[in-house]
Amino acid sequence: MGRREYLLVRTSKRHGNGQKSRITGAEFSRSFATANLSTHEVSDPCTKNQKVPDSGSDRSSFELGSSYSDAVRIAIALTLVTSLCLGETVAIQDAKIYTVTNGVIERGTILIEDGRIAAVGPSEDIAVPAGAKRIAAAGRVIIPGLVDTHSHIGVYSRPGVIANSDGNEATGPEQAVVRAMDSLFPRDPGIRQATAGGVTTANVMPGSANVMGGQTAYIKLRGRTVDEMLISLEGRPSGMKMANGENPKRTYGRRGKAPATRMKLHALQREIFLKAKQYQAKRAEGAEGKDTPRDLALDAIVEILERKRTVHFHTHRSDDIVSALRLADEFGFEIVLHHGTESYLVADEIAKRKISVSHTIVDSPGGKPEAINLRYDTPAVMHAAGVKIAINTDDPVTESRLLLRTTALCVRGGLPVDAALAALTIHPAQMMHLDHRVGSIEKGKDADFVMLSGEPFSAYTRVLQTWIDGAVVFDYARPLDRRYAVGGYRIQGQEPAAAYPLTKAPARAKGPLGGASLQNLPRRFAVRAGVLFTGDTMMRDTVVLVRNGTIEAIGPHGTVVVPDNVPMVTAAWVTPGLIDAHASAGLSGALNVPADQDLIEPGHNHAAARALDGFAPQARLVRYLLRHGVTVVQAVPGPRSTIAGQAGIFRTFSKNTSDATIRATSAMVFNLGEGPKGERATAPGTRMGIAALIRKALTEAKQPVGEKSELDVNRSALARVIAGEIPAIFVTHREDDLHTAARIAREFKLRAVLSQATEGYLMTGDLKKWGYPIIAAPTMQRAGDLQRFNTSFENAARIADAGVLVCFSSGYESYVPKTRVILFEASVAAAHGLGWAKTMRALTLDAARVLGIDDRYGSLAVGKSATLVAYDDDPLETASHVLAVFGDGTLVYRK
Repeated sequence: MGRREYLLVRTSKRHGNGQKSRITGAEFSRSFATANLSTHEVSDPCTKNQKVPDSGSDRSSFELGSSYSDAVRIAIALTLVTSLCLGETVAIQDAKIYTVTNGVIERGTILIEDGRIAAVGPSEDIAVPAGAKRIAAAGRVIIPGLVDTHSHIGVYSRPGVIANSDGNEATGPEQAVVRAMDSLFPRDPGIRQATAGGVTTANVMPGSANVMGGQTAYIKLRGRTVDEMLISLEGRPSGMKMANGENPKRTYGRRGKAPATRMKLHALQREIFLKAKQYQAKRAEGAEGKDTPRDLALDAIVEILERKRTVHFHTHRSDDIVSALRLADEFGFEIVLHHGTESYLVADEIAKRKISVSHTIVDSPGGKPEAINLRYDTPAVMHAAGVKIAINTDDPVTESRLLLRTTALCVRGGLPVDAALAALTIHPAQMMHLDHRVGSIEKGKDADFVMLSGEPFSAYTRVLQTWIDGAVVFDYARPLDRRYAVGGYRIQGQEPAAAYPLTKAPARAKGPLGGASLQNLPRRFAVRAGVLFTGDTMMRDTVVLVRNGTIEAIGPHGTVVVPDNVPMVTAAWVTPGLIDAHASAGLSGALNVPADQDLIEPGHNHAAARALDGFAPQARLVRYLLRHGVTVVQAVPGPRSTIAGQAGIFRTFSKNTSDATIRATSAMVFNLGEGPKGERATAPGTRMGIAALIRKALTEAKQPVGEKSELDVNRSALARVIAGEIPAIFVTHREDDLHTAARIAREFKLRAVLSQATEGYLMTGDLKKWGYPIIAAPTMQRAGDLQRFNTSFENAARIADAGVLVCFSSGYESYVPKTRVILFEASVAAAHGLGWAKTMRALTLDAARVLGIDDRYGSLAVGKSATLVAYDDDPLETASHVLAVFGDGTLVYRK
């Protein structure tokens, strides 16, 4: 018997034709079964006589309770009732609504009809028509759908392999003729990840390799085809991508072609517009103009000259920004500046022209020299100068599902919350001339909005639902949707069955540093914390007495005797110094130039190489980590060599390598998987070859060395691993590679540590059985290459739940961000199952245990190092600040 299918037709007066999709009868029934509901009869889901799941209350009303478990069955009911019935009227009631343009409604209702907002206001003022579907959303927060002005989803599809790289037509620097829509892949998983992050509208652009990169596509993140996704602009075309600075220079200069300099780059751009003006004039010459052949590229540029098409201009450095402004002044076109890394240096020039800036904010500066001066406070500076700003993802540089979190960094930099929300909604809509339809919650606009579990920029808030045109396109309660939100969407049969409940934030304490001046602080002083985390437990109103770099006493205020002559510093929050168990900072410099890189040695056996001999304690990225509370790092040689060398443990607050060194050799580093396979110029080129090389080298290291044997420093170094003097760190991501690491460790009886373990959450039983500590991959690492494709925000939580010792790492980044910050990575893990206490322990005491330095670092206890960090708010809130860092009892950083 054939498979029965239901054809679901989404009717809409507004769009004319119904949207059709097929699901099987089994899938239809399974949706209800998952919710553990009685389904009754569902013959026509869009008729007034429909029998809906029995929720124990009015069957035309569904409630979104305050806990996640309450929301599970409701969301499935919403999926079947709301998103499949666009012609119906829906009322979402009693939510806190950020309208953006008309303030905040503390208890409001949104009425949706035919995909549009029919009414919005205080619940008591909105009359809900009889028969409307009611959704009780008390305790929830609703914001407009996020509008991303700079994205590459669909043109750089997941996974990030050559076959999916369709963003840069780098066969010549002038590509006005190409259109992003012709590269856009509607089934790119990145699109579903974007809706999981609350993105509803995006400007999908070509890349920045060219001086003129091509025509952008304004899309909504719904539909099966590009045509269904494109937004009709009533005769106005979408944008044009242009770029200056390093990217076009690098792309063509290294080939010996133009442009290789900024002056030639600008000359090419002027030439393009001059040719377009000439073409425009010829085409306008009446009958004679008809003889001028059509030029599709010049047609698009003429639209720019006529201010019908907006130029979205990639530019970082302040001089490049002014060059872009000069070009716009000369030819009179509309421009939106993108990235604007150094825009704060020329804010007055931008403001007086009333030019908008769409900022890309990443976790650390560097990679490209033009991005080295990135600052979190740039959007705040620009906003204060009167410049209209937006925040974008530049996805995949920042994943779209993290756009709210990215903007929280701007709040951390001083951007007011209302301005930050406008920068995600109404401002980008205005930059794309779409504000008549999207960007705010107003009567008559498209019903595009996001339902959140809490305040928009809290680290603990989750996107629960995303609606586009009055239909639910993402629902956290649906298992597959949730996997797009947290990761692992392509896994079948191994995924964790149950979702984690919403993470609760700890009780708040907030405030600046106070008490004694930090200037010339003596060797004996005290710190009083509103909330103190010792590395194991949370304590309130606690005093830490410091003497000569160690902790003399610790306890509740009033029980620790602080002599009158001892100064006391006060802080809202205090924790031990944070520990990054796998870092590249100090070996990898802030710039992607050979002189600034000491992380990767070509070839496959460098066991004798030591991080100690390449570590730069005052390098820019090391100091950057210190400013974020990281006081100890394990510097790990890079991922390309099979046997990469010896890791070392260092303080981040010392001036020279001797003072910085805690352990000169802390482990031997072995890389498995894609990293060493990339060194195909020298064998091995397969996973089996990599494993064979490691086994061969370890076998040789076990053999006794005769008196006449030639010196082999690599063999001697590996002998220490065989003898158990130092552990073996296996850096690997995929499940099969983790098993290979465990086999090798068992065969040679090694003290093993597994680093990264991206797919660890899929094999927690094995990890528990092996008992090896885990240095978890960065929570927000990009799911780009195939070995990290299944990365999950829940990885650390699933591993910790299995009883395995786990800590955090910043890992390795080759582009941007140049280094990750474990504090930020950990906050995302905390919000996705790990919880506050386990997360803070993983950042401190558990990390110290993994590295074997818990006798001195990782916790605050009598006799241990007085290495501690003061914050103005919960350390895991993205918008919080590190106010001061004390290293071994000395003030080493103050904000």
